[in-house]
Amino acid sequence: MTRGEVRLTAEWALWGKLSDTRDDYNVLACSRGRLGHDDFVKIVTRYAPGTPTDLPQVTVSWVGGIDTPYIGLAIQEWSDRRDRLGRPIADTRYFCVPYGQVADGPVSYEGLYDALVGRVLPVDGPLGVNVPVLDPRVIADRVDRTAMNAAALLLTDEQVCVLRGEAVSMRERLRFLDTVAALLPYGLRARLTVSTWTDSSAEHRIKLSFAKHTRDGAYSVTWGADDAVAARRDIAGRYVELLDAFSPEEAVTRLARQTEPLSFKDAQHRVLTLLDEASRATALMPVRWSSAQVGEALKACADLLEQERYDELEARLGRLKAAAGLLDSDRRLHRETIKVERLLWEYPKLPRRLETFLYDTVLAVGYGPELTVEGAGRIQEELGGLSKTLVNAMLRMPAEPGAVVRLLPLCSDDERRADVLGRLRTEDLVGVAAEEPFDPPTVHLVYRELVIRGGVEDLAIAPALREHGYLAAAIESVHPDDGETRFAWFRSLLIAAYGQSLGRAELKEVLRFPLPPESAGLVAAAVSLYGSGARNVLVDAFCEFLDQARLAPKTLDHVVSQLLPPGPSPQPVSPQPVRPPVTAPPVAGSLGGLVPASSPHQHPRPRRGLLARFQPFARKRRDDSRPYGRAIPTGGWVLIAFFGIAAIAVVYAVIRVTS
Repeated sequence: MTRGEVRLTAEWALWGKLSDTRDDYNVLACSRGRLGHDDFVKIVTRYAPGTPTDLPQVTVSWVGGIDTPYIGLAIQEWSDRRDRLGRPIADTRYFCVPYGQVADGPVSYEGLYDALVGRVLPVDGPLGVNVPVLDPRVIADRVDRTAMNAAALLLTDEQVCVLRGEAVSMRERLRFLDTVAALLPYGLRARLTVSTWTDSSAEHRIKLSFAKHTRDGAYSVTWGADDAVAARRDIAGRYVELLDAFSPEEAVTRLARQTEPLSFKDAQHRVLTLLDEASRATALMPVRWSSAQVGEALKACADLLEQERYDELEARLGRLKAAAGLLDSDRRLHRETIKVERLLWEYPKLPRRLETFLYDTVLAVGYGPELTVEGAGRIQEELGGLSKTLVNAMLRMPAEPGAVVRLLPLCSDDERRADVLGRLRTEDLVGVAAEEPFDPPTVHLVYRELVIRGGVEDLAIAPALREHGYLAAAIESVHPDDGETRFAWFRSLLIAAYGQSLGRAELKEVLRFPLPPESAGLVAAAVSLYGSGARNVLVDAFCEFLDQARLAPKTLDHVVSQLLPPGPSPQPVSPQPVRPPVTAPPVAGSLGGLVPASSPHQHPRPRRGLLARFQPFARKRRDDSRPYGRAIPTGGWVLIAFFGIAAIAVVYAVIRVTS
């Protein structure tokens, strides 16, 4: 494989019927890959061009979703077989390759055909072929008005037929189809179907084809003629104007770079900006309009909207997009015009695609290229509320996370709301919920989304919650008088962040002193998820907090001693003398300082000793293995002394007897 080629892996199917039978056409053999027998049956029948007359013919189609599309190429030829009635049998060899491999070149339709036309089916396994990369110079030499008109008409999302091409060879037809496709963004091939011939009387789903007659509802262009599409006042006419602003080679080169899969629905307006990147098409619409020009354009759009002159409205909106570079001071003037002229009202008769174009353009002119929280509030205030259509248009704008989250509760489309919400980062969601003044619908939405994300172990939840105090203040503001609900919310958020139970490290992470009053429910929820032994962790965390006071060891020891529960009442002991305690070396203080053993505070100084006083009967946890011992009472020392003296006496008596 050379640098000018790309390697493709094709699945395949052979469509036809056995000789000397009355069987219908079916898949005779196919590869065993992602697509199976039934899949190939659906694909071949879906894009059948009709009953063949003159073969061979080629049809290029697509299958799969917009995220994982495939490009299919069908080569239909006469076989040397006949059925039982003596009729000739036409075989169709169908090849299917992943769009991602095709776009890596990218490659042309003709190049794909040349790589596959000589392949005989069936074969073992999938096919591997090398295909030359598309050469813009070769394509550019074939560009004429017929190809430009056909490309522009395809943007209307209607079928297009090429007439009076019967005398043109199949190879020349395929090259024409290749040229038309090259005058559109390359990613549109993920949804484009073309054929070198179709039966006008047959029902088919092929967008662009050569035919003898125009089908009902389809557009037509005449081979070798200029059908004056540029005179149309719609998206097709504007696109021909844009193509005329470039040399053929430059247009093909720029469009070949747009390899991201694109549907016709999305392409209708996005495609108009693709050729504007080099500023060569700006002769049609100024780079920067004056304030007066923009105001006049907005009023003209309002008049066309009222008169339902939608083709002219679409053309005017296309030119109005040049207002994207206006200053904020100009926008304030235009927002008043938008409000007075009611440009963002609901218009039931307006076609859906034009409604989308209208809202997107007017919002960009009046409120800027990016939607902010302040901007969303301004739209609602100035327009007296937010309609369903307006909310959807605002969600299409590039926007700050805060603006998006505040709009989502107003979105009535559950699928769209889930899609937009799923694209937001967890840290942005938590940050938006923590912003003051708190917005109750936003806090509710973020809480539900975090609980959902916790079910799929989102590792970003814990650090995001920790950074914003586990949303304690926000939750307090939403449920100020409902402690049980706050407790339940905190518990759910902690489970989303850490799992069904908390370990010692997680509990200490939540217990970061000083805790604000609104964190009381949070502490309760954390303790309930930790279980037995939480008191030890709580005191331990508080002692670490006291370390920051920088007090003298003696003072710290005194303060800590006040945390201990009162000791048991003194018990009567035997008057027998008890050996004085042995002087011990200095030990570490409970808060990190060193205290002499002769200190009047005889409490064990390590923190584990302090916690032992809180929990005299030590209980072990799997994540806390430190033993908590008990001091030997005075009566115990008396017994030890008694048995020691007795042992000495016995030894002395034995020595006397043996001597």
